[in-house]
Amino acid sequence: MRTRSKAASVMIFWSVVILVLLVVISWFEFAGGRPLRSIARDLPWGVVLSVSITVVCSIVVPRVATRLWGRNGPVFWAVLLTTMVLCAVVGTATAAVLAYLLGMTPAHAVPVVFRENISGTVPVTMIIGVVVTLLGSVNARLEATELSLQTQRLERERAEKLAAEAQLASLSSRVQPHFLFNTLNSISGLIREQPLQAEAMIEHLSSLLRSSLDSKDAIAVTQELRLVTDYLEIQRARLGTRLRYDLDVDTDIGGNVPPFSLQTLVENAVKHVASRRTEGVALRVSARRDGASLVVGVTDNGPGFDPDAMTAGHGLDILQRRLRAVFGARASLDFHREPHAMTVQLRVPSA
Repeated sequence: MRTRSKAASVMIFWSVVILVLLVVISWFEFAGGRPLRSIARDLPWGVVLSVSITVVCSIVVPRVATRLWGRNGPVFWAVLLTTMVLCAVVGTATAAVLAYLLGMTPAHAVPVVFRENISGTVPVTMIIGVVVTLLGSVNARLEATELSLQTQRLERERAEKLAAEAQLASLSSRVQPHFLFNTLNSISGLIREQPLQAEAMIEHLSSLLRSSLDSKDAIAVTQELRLVTDYLEIQRARLGTRLRYDLDVDTDIGGNVPPFSLQTLVENAVKHVASRRTEGVALRVSARRDGASLVVGVTDNGPGFDPDAMTAGHGLDILQRRLRAVFGARASLDFHREPHAMTVQLRVPSA
């Protein structure tokens, strides 16, 4: 589609050049004393002359300009103007021959037609050629600037994605060493007294560690919900009644989220609320569709926090950068603070 559009633009551009050339030549002839009726009678010849010069210039001048690009000013313009003069000569000669072939003039008049027109076509070709070259130079610089900006943007996005992937790899590989240490201690304490519960914790921990090996940019939201459930069950075995949670998930929920994204929201709530309140924390994990978006979130009954005060390089800040790297502007992390509750929602495209 872009190639067709560019080709159409080039055709329109050269059509305008031909029209301008024809008008300018006609003006020179009128200024030289020729009546308008005579000019109108010779209009077909003017079209042949304009098309001939334009075709020759459009073939030769861009190639010469490309080879000269980067040379110093005087050399560039000296060679280019000489090329334009030669193109005007060749184009005028070609037009005179075509006029004979089309029956517009007899054979013996071809040299006369050439001599009569060459004095006008050379300066007109040079003027229009200089204008077109300057416009082309400006356009080339704009395209180069646009390409440079686009390259910088792509490199920046790639760097952000690599950084997010590195941080995710670090997050996945550690799955919080202190969390593992505490979990293993809890399992050790349950093995003799409550072996079934110890076995269940081992299964949850195994599932959690297996999920940490997933290197995909995005996973099914159902898989992420299972990971969150494993995490919460382990924490509930450790914290007892100080951790309460429920799941509010739409039926047949679908869509993908970055791995450990919802788990990051849950872990943030457990760490910052349960550790500060003697009565613990109550969580509600939700997942629903909202138009073309998938919205998953965590609501806790804590005092909340200021999103602008998030620590760079940790938790939610890493999650925001991962979202930008995977989904771009189509994803967001939203915060809703209430007097006795805090909700953090993750919004991503549902397809």
